[in-house]
Amino acid sequence: DVAAALRSYKYMGPPLSLLERVYLNQFWEMIAPLYPRWLAPNCITMIGFVFVTSAFAVLLAIDPKLDGSAPNWWLLMAAVCGFIYQTMDGTDGKQARRLKCGSALGECVDHGCDALVATIYAVFPMEILSLGLDNAVGIIFILNAQLAFFVSNLTLVHIGRQDIQLLDCQELQQLVQACALLKIRNPAILDTKIPIPMGERISKLVASVPLEGFDKVFAPGPLTIRRACVLLGVVFPIFHAITIAIKILLHYKSKPQKPNSKQLPGRGVLGLLWQIILIKGWYLGCFAAFWTMIRYEGQVAMVCWVLISMFGFGDLMNRLLVTRVAHVPPPTSLFEMPGAIGLILLVSMAYFRENIESIVHVGFFAAAACTIALHVLHARRTGNVICDALGVTWFTVPARCLSAKQK
Repeated sequence: DVAAALRSYKYMGPPLSLLERVYLNQFWEMIAPLYPRWLAPNCITMIGFVFVTSAFAVLLAIDPKLDGSAPNWWLLMAAVCGFIYQTMDGTDGKQARRLKCGSALGECVDHGCDALVATIYAVFPMEILSLGLDNAVGIIFILNAQLAFFVSNLTLVHIGRQDIQLLDCQELQQLVQACALLKIRNPAILDTKIPIPMGERISKLVASVPLEGFDKVFAPGPLTIRRACVLLGVVFPIFHAITIAIKILLHYKSKPQKPNSKQLPGRGVLGLLWQIILIKGWYLGCFAAFWTMIRYEGQVAMVCWVLISMFGFGDLMNRLLVTRVAHVPPPTSLFEMPGAIGLILLVSMAYFRENIESIVHVGFFAAAACTIALHVLHARRTGNVICDALGVTWFTVPARCLSAKQK
């Protein structure tokens, strides 16, 4: 019963990462009591989301190539908006616990926004590090960010508590904000040599990867801050995903299913295997679409690819979150999701561009708009079902959670 599952939902806070332990959590504890009690946690989430999405939209407008040519004022905007988003994201849950109004809806809104921001926080360093949108390195940045976020949320489904590493998304956000500010101060600082043994050999080894862009980013020379950041974005998410998958398997090994007990939808080793197949299929599908766009079309198509990848992944994550909170089965195929439809439309437009040259760019934007619209409609419909089941609304605090004075 979906309604019963939603009502029985319980939130279990994840462990704190390094910077959360050092100062971020203390800072958020100071901020949360400043919010008025009538301010719903979902409103806080959406305020932060609007800020960081605004910086993302401005970037695509002024530098769609993501080649590092954005002016200093945008770097400042990215750092400030990113920090505001991070603060809102860190305090929305504290407001929910303060008002005792946490619910499955809050988790879906919070993590649904985070899923979209995962792509944004891959695009920002692409611009800061001057990677560009015309090579495999930048695309791997985006897809690896999505992979890491998806796998991290698998622990919510299978273990009941999100796994957070000592170095995780909070550290990534702070690093991106710091790099943006440092680039304003001194653009050459990102090319500072890192004095470690075998630095040049590491650069040479990575440059040998047979994908477009690696030989350019890691041209012969020492290991620099820029190259170290790129290497971190390429390697760490893969390592993180493998680690999380092993942790979930060990969890099932240590707690085998009891005989004759009913397995919840999407759980178990088979459920985990199918979810890994889904995210890998999404990863490879997006990568294949990227190569098609590079071959047949230019910058407009690549920007549309970013938007389709972003909102298509957001839709995939929403469906995983619903599996977590409502105990409904996960998707049975990638082709039932808006992201796959958008990618197919995008590739079709590029492939047949010679026959529809006069409207090809309109077609690219239509594919992106279709993906965004379908994602928003599905998220709204799902959220409304949750609201009806729990007797709550999207952006207001339930009356029972307000003080007697405010009632």
